[in-house]
Amino acid sequence: MTLRVWLSSRGLYLLSQVVHRTARYEVTNRDTLDELENTGRPIIFTSWHGMTMMIAGYLIGRLGRRTSNILLIVRDDWRGETLGEWARLFGARSFAVGMEDTSLNGARHLVQMAQRLRRGMYALINPDGPDGPPGVPKPGISFLAGRSGAAVLPLGLTTSTRYRLSRWDRYSVPYPFSRITMVVGEPLTIGRREPAESAGGRIAAGINRVMAEAERIHRRR
Repeated sequence: MTLRVWLSSRGLYLLSQVVHRTARYEVTNRDTLDELENTGRPIIFTSWHGMTMMIAGYLIGRLGRRTSNILLIVRDDWRGETLGEWARLFGARSFAVGMEDTSLNGARHLVQMAQRLRRGMYALINPDGPDGPPGVPKPGISFLAGRSGAAVLPLGLTTSTRYRLSRWDRYSVPYPFSRITMVVGEPLTIGRREPAESAGGRIAAGINRVMAEAERIHRRR
């Protein structure tokens, strides 16, 4: 592990712990998540790439020791190594797979990932990551959901107290003690043979819907 990866991963871990320990989450449609978990069906938590830190803070608090059931998708470079180490620090597992890799080897990795999901694990996937364009899902999430039978659960999050990085995804880092509004969307089922374009369109629409709703609710409170 390089010094760059060591420092970056621990910086991310510190930030996620600050969010987890100090933020106040106001969750709309929590019952949807409760009911889905009770079915035992695998879940793919999904939102746009810039929301990762807020989602991680919530999942760490909700799952507790069960964070070992979370699979985090990372890429095969130093950024992926950083995220993989970050995942390890809070108890989750990383899986290096290219969401745009159409090679036989890439498909094999996605199949292996789907097999793990079928065993009842969860995944956290930002479908427009890691390099954008923003708001455009890669085909990998559709493939994984279709092959694993996992429910794709759109999450919308916002806060008025955050720092936004000047980059393609406008990555949001909440300040300590932020009030974060989160909206849980309706679970989406992706057919095994559903075209990626169709499935991606439904996933994007689901995320955009709950993001807009989270913004409306947050402004009213």
